[in-house]
Amino acid sequence: MIPKLQENMNQKRIPLFLRKRNDMIYFQMQVYVAGEDGLRAETYCEYKKVQTDDAETVGKTTKIMLSRFHEISDLTLSEFQNLACMNIDSYNAYKKEERMKFMEVKSEKELNESFDECIIHYDVEKNQYYFSLSWIYQKGKIKMRDSSLSTGEKGIFTFDEPLEFDDDVAPERLGEMILEAFNRGKKMAEIMTRGTCTPKEIDLLEGTIVEVIPPKDKHFADYGDAGVGEIYQDYAYIAREGAESSADFLLTVAPEIYEDLSCDNIRSAWLEAFGEADELDVKETEYGIYQYRAEFKNKKMFRIAYFRELNDGTALECCLEITSPSKKKKVTEMLPEMFEQFALNCKIK
Repeated sequence: MIPKLQENMNQKRIPLFLRKRNDMIYFQMQVYVAGEDGLRAETYCEYKKVQTDDAETVGKTTKIMLSRFHEISDLTLSEFQNLACMNIDSYNAYKKEERMKFMEVKSEKELNESFDECIIHYDVEKNQYYFSLSWIYQKGKIKMRDSSLSTGEKGIFTFDEPLEFDDDVAPERLGEMILEAFNRGKKMAEIMTRGTCTPKEIDLLEGTIVEVIPPKDKHFADYGDAGVGEIYQDYAYIAREGAESSADFLLTVAPEIYEDLSCDNIRSAWLEAFGEADELDVKETEYGIYQYRAEFKNKKMFRIAYFRELNDGTALECCLEITSPSKKKKVTEMLPEMFEQFALNCKIK
């Protein structure tokens, strides 16, 4: 692209807004129009949509729109008028109507509240692109939109890898990043909307499906797999807005148990993983879908877990985990009963 704004305004651009509803992805390409003073006088937009979740198709469409962004570049006032066939004052009203028609919505409220959204930014100096996330969350009866970098937001939820690319990115990989950005936005929305976690089905190894019902408490946030390969599901207990997690209800592969599932192996694995115990009780049980129960406590860790051996020999673990329990006496006393019900509610389909 060829920047036409004042020099101090030429570091960043936002070439693409992407919105998604059901299986339709809407692309909004945009370029700046420079006024005679070198400031942004308007944003010129073009649109395209595809009805697909195929990563390669999404990526190819995105590359076409980004190519168009660079082809047009920033516009002077005369270039804009030749392209839009109208002056800026007329275009501002037309653009709003055009966007509403393209997005197939009846109001700005529907546009703002009914779509998943992510944004592609362009670093002009580095010739690099990066994503930001955008999501709608519920506060009481009010819907609000928030945003963050692609790595999430510290104190709420974070993702390990930033979503970034350059012009050489393969279409399929770019499409995968876009779909991942939408999914990350959904996770942020779930976490920011307290008390609205819904039951879900989780696909374990070899196609085993476990149905989980989230804990009935507004302080729990659905962290999904938390970006960790050994975790299937993490419900984090967050005592107050912006705080770190105080406890977790986890559904996971038990990586510390490498041998056959038994009381002795659970006991020895936990002592090795968490140190000497002040309290440790392991026993066989029939509790919902589970076969064993273990409870552990020392200064660093409080854990209650249920285990089941899966068909492939791995151990499915459902656990309550609280680090530094002596500093969290309230949740240590309050959550075990809630956890017992959570474990009992797990069903294999």
